[in-house]
Amino acid sequence: MNQQTDNLPSRWPHRLACLLAAVVFPLIWVGGLVTTTDAGMAVPDWPGTYGYNMFLYPIETWLYGPFDLFIEHGHRLLGALAGLIAIAMVVATCTTERRPWVKRLAVALLALVIFQGLLGGLRVELFARWIARIHGCVGPAFFVAVIAFCVATSRWWHQQNKTRDQTRLRNGLIWLPIIMLGISYGQLVIGAFLRHMDEAAPPATYKWLIVAHISVAIFIAFGTFMQWIISRQKMFHRVGIRASANVLVLLVLSQISLGIGTWVVKFGWPGWFRQFNFAAHFIVPEKSLLQMNLITAHVVVGSLILAFWTIHSLRCNRRFAAVRNCSTTDSATSITHSDIHAITASDA
Repeated sequence: MNQQTDNLPSRWPHRLACLLAAVVFPLIWVGGLVTTTDAGMAVPDWPGTYGYNMFLYPIETWLYGPFDLFIEHGHRLLGALAGLIAIAMVVATCTTERRPWVKRLAVALLALVIFQGLLGGLRVELFARWIARIHGCVGPAFFVAVIAFCVATSRWWHQQNKTRDQTRLRNGLIWLPIIMLGISYGQLVIGAFLRHMDEAAPPATYKWLIVAHISVAIFIAFGTFMQWIISRQKMFHRVGIRASANVLVLLVLSQISLGIGTWVVKFGWPGWFRQFNFAAHFIVPEKSLLQMNLITAHVVVGSLILAFWTIHSLRCNRRFAAVRNCSTTDSATSITHSDIHAITASDA
C-alpha cells in the first residue's frame, strides 16, 4: 500500500454517505408522488400501518393493494431505511474520522432524519397541512446535508490543496455559489407552499406565490449561466468545478422545461397559444400518469439543482479558500504536496 493511500482516512463514512444519498433521492421522488396523488393519508395510523408493525405489514397487501397505499407505505419504508443507514454512518464516522466537524455533521444528519420522520408521523396524526409544508422543506435540506457529507469525506476533498491564487475571481467563486444555493433552497420553499396550499387561501396568495416562483426561477437561470461562464476559465481545468457547472446548466434548462410542462398539464396552454390546434384541443388531464410524473419530476429536479449547487459551492470554497485559512482546515489530514502532485500525475 502506498503512502498517499495510508494518509487517507477510512472510506466507510463516504461509502455509507453515498448509499444514504442513493436512498434519499428516490425517497424524495416517492414523497413527491405521495403529495401529487394525495396519498398522504392512505395509512391513517403511525408509526404502525393499519395496526401492524410497519416492518411486518403483509407484503401481498402492500404490493397488490391500492396505489395510494403502496406509495405511502413504501415512503415510510424508505424513510426507515434512510434512518438505519444514518445510524451506521454515525458509528463509522465516530470510530474512524479524525475531523471533529465531520463527526458533528454525521450526528446532525441522524438528528435531522429522525426529525423528518417525526414530522411525517405528526402530519398523519394531526392531519395538519402546515406540518406537510415543513416536511416538504426539511426533506431537500436533509438531502443537501447528505451531499455535503459525501463531498467532505470524498477522496477529492482530501487531495485538494487550496490555491494561492488571489485574482479578482476568487470572491465571486466563493460567494456566488453560496448565494445561489440559498436562493435555490428558497425556491423549493416557495414550491412547497404552492403544493400544500390551503383550499381556503385567497386566489391572490396563489397568484403572488406563482409570480415569486417564476421570478426566482429566472434569477436562478441567470446566476447559473454566469457561474458557467466563470467556470470556463483555464484555472478550473481538472478540479471538478467546471463539471459541476456543466451539470447545473443542464439541470436548470431541464427544470425550466418541466416547469412549463407542469403548468400546461395543470392549467392548460396560455390564451395566446389558442390559435394553434395542439393548444386549442388540449384537455387538462385529471390525475393522469403523465401529470403525476411530470409534476413530481419538477419537484425532484429542484432537489437535484440544490444538491449540485451544494457540490459546486463546496468545491469552489475548498479549492479557492483564502490562504490564511489553509492551516486551520482539515489539519488532521496529512496529505503532503508531493502526494498531491503524484496523484495528479497519475490521473494525467
